[in-house]
Amino acid sequence: MTDIASPARTLEEQRLPKRTHKWKKLPSSLSLAHRAFVLKLRELREVSDRTQAQISQDVYLAPTSLSNHLNGGRIPEAEHVEKFYKVLCDEAAMNSRAMPCSLPSLLELRAEALVKHCDCCPVGSPEAAAAAPEPQPTTAAASPAPKHVRRRPRRPRVLISTRHRGIPRTPALAEVPVPLREGDRHLTTPADAAWPEIRTLAESLSAGRARDADIMMWSAATTLSARDVQIFVAQCRAAGLGKAADQVITNAARRDAQAVLNIASALHTSEQYADVGLLLAAAAEDEQT
Repeated sequence: MTDIASPARTLEEQRLPKRTHKWKKLPSSLSLAHRAFVLKLRELREVSDRTQAQISQDVYLAPTSLSNHLNGGRIPEAEHVEKFYKVLCDEAAMNSRAMPCSLPSLLELRAEALVKHCDCCPVGSPEAAAAAPEPQPTTAAASPAPKHVRRRPRRPRVLISTRHRGIPRTPALAEVPVPLREGDRHLTTPADAAWPEIRTLAESLSAGRARDADIMMWSAATTLSARDVQIFVAQCRAAGLGKAADQVITNAARRDAQAVLNIASALHTSEQYADVGLLLAAAAEDEQT
């Protein structure tokens, strides 16, 4: 006798993803809020059966950036979180699958993950609060009386003047400032601001993957904050990617006027005056067209 599956069970099996992903173990240094946000992103990722590269292309992110977010790296921008949720929500609606959370709750988890309590303990960690020593009540009667310590008198120092010595003092050499070579760029970008996306961008350009490089440059120019755009341009210059830096500035000139002014101010603060001129010229040309 042939066992015929019920229609309800068949429909339920269709709503479930066809496969589950084997995720990497999250770093132990993550805070509880950041860990909860990453786990929720992974639950949303399980809704789709497509590859991570296909999803990242719809979200306008590099595959390495999306993998970094899903493995407890940098916290993504709010625009990328909303785009990521919308892409998966549309795919879940087409496949009749339920979303594990709503967009407001996901953005709330992101906001909690961004809160930084201090540098020595994770955010919202109950272990850190439990490890803190409890204040012990002290009473004046229980404290022992201070002991009287007898100190030895100091011996007077004998200063020998160099005026009576035959060896003259060597005059201190004045430090002469050495001028910097003409044409050098002296950026004020911090050294620890290097991003892994710069290396990915360089590899994409060297391998001839122009589409991936254009997506990364467009995403950096249109979604990052003014300070992050300045850092991205400075890192491109430092890596020898001058044309990529010019392309990012040209794409950033298409943003609204206030965003362009903020980016120009960040570049001017970092003494990137040539980039400021390129940004304003591109913005003026875009406004005329």
